[in-house]
Order: sequence, then C-alpha cells, then structure tokens
Amino acid sequence: MAAVNINTEEFKRMISGDKPVLVDFWAPWCGYCRRLAPAYDALADELGGELAFAKINVDDDSAVADELGVEVIPTLIMYKNGRAVDSVVNPGSKGAMERFIRAALAK
Repeated sequence: MAAVNINTEEFKRMISGDKPVLVDFWAPWCGYCRRLAPAYDALADELGGELAFAKINVDDDSAVADELGVEVIPTLIMYKNGRAVDSVVNPGSKGAMERFIRAALAK
C-alpha cells in the first residue's frame, strides 16, 4: 500500500484509527528527505498490511509539525492508538527505517 500525502485534519483522523501509522515529516527542498523517499515508499509497499504510511510536507502544512515540535527533517514518528510511541530523525537508509519500524511496532 503506497504512502499517502496528508494534511492536519487527515493526520488527526488517521492516527486515531486502529492501524499503526508511520508519519514522515519532510519538505521538497530537503536533500535527505528526497534521498530517503524511495526507500520510504518501498517500505510502504512492503509493509502496508501491517501499518499505514503517511507524509506531511512541512512547507505546505506546518501546523502539525509545529505542534509536535518537529524541528529537523526528515523526522519519522510512529503512532499507535492515537499516541506517538517513537521517533527517529534522518534514519539514513531503508534498513535503518525498517529496524525503527519493527522496534516501534513492538512497543
């Protein structure tokens, strides 16, 4: 299942659902964000049955990022049952993202 671009309203609705959600806070000008995007999208395709993958462009919709104190991008935050359970800044690789996902899902 592909990663979806969401806004503040969709974010609030999505994280309150039954399925865990991994949210990628990013911006188009961010080199690290662009480098990790294909790996994030691949993981969304591979692991979409276990959790939802979402993206928030902090330039287009900064309200959630501001509210959560996201100051560095890319930042990934895992949500379960409406609350953040873990986060990582610039995980660096697909493998690092997958390890983060597995650890966060186990919490």
